[in-house]
Amino acid sequence: MADTTSRLTSLKARITKLADMAGSDREGEARGLAAELSSELDRLMAETPAPSGGEPDRQRPPPKAPRDDVERCPVCSLRSFHFQKGSIRESADGGFEAFYRCGSCAHEGWREIP
Repeated sequence: MADTTSRLTSLKARITKLADMAGSDREGEARGLAAELSSELDRLMAETPAPSGGEPDRQRPPPKAPRDDVERCPVCSLRSFHFQKGSIRESADGGFEAFYRCGSCAHEGWREIP
């Protein structure tokens, strides 16, 4: 990882240099540096291992809404924990979760969508 960090830092410095050249009469040198940077980035992308299993499936569309719009609140125990429309997001484990807010005690939280 340290090697990748130093290579990316070097690329950033060379991109800054390229930006400085673009405004001057060194257009040919700027094009050469741009091609070199492009091939270096291609090599870095090829060397980077693909993530294994940790990425959620991006092909799956999010659910429209949870089965129950209202649940029992974990704080006040009243059935007033309401689903907030438009708040569905992907969870860290690859599933989906929705945001709920209690109409009684104002507790807020994310709940997994089964």
